[in-house]
Amino acid sequence: MKTIVYYHDTPITKSLMQKDPKLIPLFQRKKQIDVTLSDDYFLSLVHTIIAQQLSSKVASVISRRLTDHFNERITPDHIANADDQELRALGLSHQKIKYLKSLAECLITRKVHFDDIQQMSDQEVIDMLVQIKGIGIWTAQMFLIFSLGREDVFSVLDLGLRNVVKDLYQNPALTNQEIDKISQTWAPYRTVVSHFLWHAYDGIDE
Repeated sequence: MKTIVYYHDTPITKSLMQKDPKLIPLFQRKKQIDVTLSDDYFLSLVHTIIAQQLSSKVASVISRRLTDHFNERITPDHIANADDQELRALGLSHQKIKYLKSLAECLITRKVHFDDIQQMSDQEVIDMLVQIKGIGIWTAQMFLIFSLGREDVFSVLDLGLRNVVKDLYQNPALTNQEIDKISQTWAPYRTVVSHFLWHAYDGIDE
């Protein structure tokens, strides 16, 4: 595990505010954001699949059950060889079982691998991960942010990000294309802005 700390008054955030003054109130709302990166890439994707369309509380309970089921060690072989009914009993839907087994199979056959992933471009990582059933572009982008710690990622597919951008720009009619174009202004630090956008309504730190 590795923790990245983002502060509101760094040279990077100052340059971002100069390029886009609309970000000024955003960086004034939160002084510091701590982000813990998940360096077990397989487990990160397992938990991401589990969390799809579930509340964080429910997803956490199911993830804990799965971890306990495999005695704290979940591997691709464990998932691939697991009995579907046993997985169903943990609270996983039939669809998510298929997704988890697709993930496991892709790793076992090395259709997907993490050997040189740090040297791969963002797009190369996305192209590789979307081969897995249940992994779409949004999930791959979240992997780039929360597992690989890439600095220049913004997902226009993320509803939360879109809503805060619309609020900052006081324009609820902004289209996805327009929001994506706005985000280009923040390159090469779109991830920094994304984290502050996600925490925009946490309250102002004293």
